[in-house]
Amino acid sequence: MSRYLGIDWGEKYIGFAISDPLGVIAQGLDVIEFKNEKSFFDYLKGILQRYDIEGIVIGYPISLRGHENEKTEKIKELSKKIEEKFKIKTYLVDERFTTMEVERVLIEANVKRKDRKIIKNKQSAIIILQKFLSSIQLDIEEQEKV
Repeated sequence: MSRYLGIDWGEKYIGFAISDPLGVIAQGLDVIEFKNEKSFFDYLKGILQRYDIEGIVIGYPISLRGHENEKTEKIKELSKKIEEKFKIKTYLVDERFTTMEVERVLIEANVKRKDRKIIKNKQSAIIILQKFLSSIQLDIEEQEKV
């Protein structure tokens, strides 16, 4: 089975996570500072060449009330560009509460505030990807019951 790549698009940093080859467990991969779209796509191209990626899972920043906004439009546009440029399937995963969950865990782990800014995007990417992987597992289990 191929791997999945998770992306958490922050305001300044982009977090990446990758699944194990079986597509069961998500682990942190990297955090990059967003400079421009070209450098992001160059970085993404390198990951896609290095790993056998089946699909890309992107955090979808829907509002707490479930409404789309300016950020969701940017992510939809990014998703479309990735699919066109790399001929790979993208999946949008609701990322509500992800940042708060990560922030709480990092505070409990006594991670300094300045370090949390960078780390939280990678940790969020892990949670987003794991949520997706778990949903795939549930679908497989449901199909096996039939």
